[in-house]
Amino acid sequence: MIGILVGPGFLLFSYSFKSVPGWYPVFFALAGSFLAYGAIFWNIGRMKRPLKWGSFLFSLVLSVIVTFALKGPQQHLAHQPFLINCLIYLATIVFLLFAMLLAIKILYSLTESRAEGDVPKRHILYFSILPLLISLLYFWAFYPGILMADSVNQWQQAHSTFYNDWHPAVMTWIIKLAARIWDTPASYVIFQFILTALITGYVFYVFEKLRIKKPVLWLGYAFFCFLPLIPLYSVVIWKDTLFSYFLLAFTVMLIQIIDSNGKWLRSFSHLLFLYLSVCGVIFYRHNGWPVLLATIVIFLFFLRKRYWYMYGVFALAVITFLIVTGPVYKHYKVFPADETESYSILYQQIGRIVKENGHITPAQRAVINQVMPIPDWKKYYQPTDVDRIKFTPHFDRAYIKSHKKAFFSTWFALCRQNPKLALEAFYDQEKLSWKLYISGEELRRPIFRNKDFEKYRPVYFMTQKNVQKYHVHYKWFYYKDYGSDLANTKLSSRITQINQTFSQGMLRVLMMPAFYLYLILLFLFTAILKGNWRFVLAAVPMFLNLGSMFAAIPAQDIRYFFPNFLLAVPFFFLATLTSRKRDSHG
Repeated sequence: MIGILVGPGFLLFSYSFKSVPGWYPVFFALAGSFLAYGAIFWNIGRMKRPLKWGSFLFSLVLSVIVTFALKGPQQHLAHQPFLINCLIYLATIVFLLFAMLLAIKILYSLTESRAEGDVPKRHILYFSILPLLISLLYFWAFYPGILMADSVNQWQQAHSTFYNDWHPAVMTWIIKLAARIWDTPASYVIFQFILTALITGYVFYVFEKLRIKKPVLWLGYAFFCFLPLIPLYSVVIWKDTLFSYFLLAFTVMLIQIIDSNGKWLRSFSHLLFLYLSVCGVIFYRHNGWPVLLATIVIFLFFLRKRYWYMYGVFALAVITFLIVTGPVYKHYKVFPADETESYSILYQQIGRIVKENGHITPAQRAVINQVMPIPDWKKYYQPTDVDRIKFTPHFDRAYIKSHKKAFFSTWFALCRQNPKLALEAFYDQEKLSWKLYISGEELRRPIFRNKDFEKYRPVYFMTQKNVQKYHVHYKWFYYKDYGSDLANTKLSSRITQINQTFSQGMLRVLMMPAFYLYLILLFLFTAILKGNWRFVLAAVPMFLNLGSMFAAIPAQDIRYFFPNFLLAVPFFFLATLTSRKRDSHG
């Protein structure tokens, strides 16, 4: 009876009954009753009482968080009595609570397969075939690949001798190498989707070796192959695709290191692939470097003795990074990344305070005005789009760099004087990291990318002064120069239609990175319940990456949280494993 009530209540939290088909309330009533019955009466996992209480408290807290993450405009509830609104919120929390408790019960009851025998390495190739074929379809549809402004800039750099580390220079050099083999963006795209398919094959090969049951394994495999965002990203040229796959490979290798109590590190080939995956993480996105350093520090508290080979690989990666970003960058005169790019949250907080006429002293106003004229702050501030501020011609990055103390002290004082406005600006800028409902207007950038232009102007990511100083000159980018007429427009239109289906309505939540973050938390909690708490260490790089995004997200763009989509699968698999024994050398 409770489930029959909370199901429609959960639906009412986001939609009025008038705005959905008539069978929706019936479906959610049945779903609510099923979840309630399973959560309350099924005893499928033989969980001990303390674990049951722990599961209840965890699920309750997460249910409350997810409820507020789902909260949208709720215009249909605006004129309802306060009591009705409270009951709808309560129904949503209870519905989610039942769903999480049942999920934990099912995961807790799952075990690995008892099948014996080794898994041949050729299974890596077998698991790679379907992702590769799907990527080839997307490649045909969007030939020679999908480029954004960032991609155009790196393509232009690859055809010059001037390199700018605004976007990772190592990736630009790989693009340059691919272009020397075949001078078209398609060359890099082919390299990218072959590599992503091989990493995918490797991931599922590893979990097949760990004896994940076939239905569970194939469920994860279907997600990897058919969630529209994943194959689409394999043909988009930007740093986030391969960064996410390198982080995925790194995480899966950490799982094997932890599961084997360090024995996995005894193979030279394993150490080599670990080194390559770590290098991919630190070279393909600027926040990968601090993520590695923090990972080393945290691991030293938990993993010792048998894990020194791992630290040796980390040390080699650190040395490689210092050499490449030091002498090598200096030799090629790589223009350094603009440090002010990581101040996006600060700009948004200042912009909010200025726009809302917060408390600002004359001295603070003078500093803000030096960065950008006050009228421009008010004109260009948009709660979820910092690019409108930082790419405005009048925005003076040079002043910020030369007057750091004045800028930071002014920002800090403004936040202290206007805490409510500062928190609101932070909340709006960080929505993508935890919200499950974000409107198209708030997101600013589309969930799914397409070939949005036929040509693109030279992109420098430098001040005009520096462009002239270093005599940088790029040519316009024209898709037609690289055979874009070979693209299958009918196929791309069909893919776009499918993508639109996932961009609206209830399916839109599947495209929100936070959805997979909450799933990962649920999976890791289940692993802890089953005694596999050390596997949580494999999630440290992922959480550090999320933390760096939370502290300095440059823009509201789903691609920055693409690792969430990929990493949900290995952590789902971990939640199905039984307790692993730990030896005295851990």
